Amino acid sequence: MWTSKRRLREERDDLRAQLNRMRERAETAESTVETEQFARNTMARQFAEADAANRRLHGRNVRLTEQLERAHEAAQDGALDEMGRRLDRALRACARYRTEADGQARLIRSQQDLLDRLYGLNDPDVIAGEHWQHRRIDKLGKGLR
Repeated sequence: MWTSKRRLREERDDLRAQLNRMRERAETAESTVETEQFARNTMARQFAEADAANRRLHGRNVRLTEQLERAHEAAQDGALDEMGRRLDRALRACARYRTEADGQARLIRSQQDLLDRLYGLNDPDVIAGEHWQHRRIDKLGKGLR
């Protein structure tokens, strides 16, 4: 009688251990499936993004190829030489304009300095009082309303 109870307990313990192993395997399998699904979704999204980028690049390559072909045709017609001459003229004009603008800026600065001296704005007392509003007593504590 004791042996049959003991055998039943051992069988029960063996069955529980087997059940626990099966649960662990099931949990591991579920975790693996979830990981694989996540990886599959990530790869699918990345492939879709790469495909979209590939399509955009293909369209851009087509446009650039067409532009290159037109440029070659224009080069054969001598249009590039004319364009080069026009660019040279534009660069020289730009250099002249920049030189003139720099001269105008120097003239404006000198006239501003002269005007400041005439009105006395270069006086040390005026310069020292530049931030007088930040030092006002009524502004620090109470403020103006």
